[in-house]
Amino acid sequence: MKADEFHQAMRPINEACSLAKSGWVCLSNPLVGWGKEGMIRWKLGILLRHVLLIFRCLEKASTPHILVREFSSIPLLLVFPFLWPMRKKLIFMLHQNIQWAAQRKSEHLALVALSKMGARWAILETQHLPNLGKFNLPSSRNLVLPHPTHESPLREVRVNSPAIGVVGYYRPEKGMDELVETLKKMNGGRGSRLPNLGILLGVPNPDAVAHLDVEVVNTSTEKAYSELISRCDVLVFNNRSDGYFYRASGPVADAAASGTAVVVPDFPILGKQVEGIGEVFQTLEKMPSVVQRALEKVRNSEYDFETYCAGRSAKAIAKKLDDFNNG
Repeated sequence: MKADEFHQAMRPINEACSLAKSGWVCLSNPLVGWGKEGMIRWKLGILLRHVLLIFRCLEKASTPHILVREFSSIPLLLVFPFLWPMRKKLIFMLHQNIQWAAQRKSEHLALVALSKMGARWAILETQHLPNLGKFNLPSSRNLVLPHPTHESPLREVRVNSPAIGVVGYYRPEKGMDELVETLKKMNGGRGSRLPNLGILLGVPNPDAVAHLDVEVVNTSTEKAYSELISRCDVLVFNNRSDGYFYRASGPVADAAASGTAVVVPDFPILGKQVEGIGEVFQTLEKMPSVVQRALEKVRNSEYDFETYCAGRSAKAIAKKLDDFNNG
């Protein structure tokens, strides 16, 4: 992955910082190295980005608030002593960091150490999460922001032939096989109210999903990805708890911007993120009835995408930054 492609859905955060009147700057620090991900050269590249982050922060030392958009806990712990004198103006945005800490002891210890040294966090959607007291969550020192999204356009709903989408890079552990097979059973099965259900699978590695026997769209380009989401009435995700229990989703924000409803597992941050534009399910067996409910709400225009997106725009987030500064 190229550095400029990392967390593209978060770009409105940069714009929000520039719009805020109380003095904010956003520093992107993409977790991208050299060569193959996970190899020594890759890790060294990420470490170097954190070393360079010291100088980037010092360069902005006159700014009241510095929001660091990405970081890796262990490299940040190594360089944090150099940033400690300016810790009160630094806020580090948590993305996958809590998820890593929940699975790896070294990541857990690093995040705890950073919290004890005075690091302040920005977290998406909510900081009221289970079992995270050691990370200073929740705390009045931390910044809580909605996951940003763009303006939602008007769109036509396909009442007679609804389309359900599944998107993302295909990997077996993402549960796409089980999800697609469950959706296929909804199409014309006994008691189904969706006899003309269309299933669209959008992946950037289409050769890996030939065995699933559904319409596959190559989403390796941003245009193809956006067009696929716009074709769907509902996007369905089957994220595993060990990957997304403590994370928000960029594709959910992309779906909202396209006026496409979403159905996701009932995890704390994801559940908060889809309020007003989607539904949650507890188990895959219960997912079909939740999808049907979402489609009915789409038909009846019960989801307010315009209000949702307006509250997550760069302008709205800028106001939250100013309110935090004055709080």
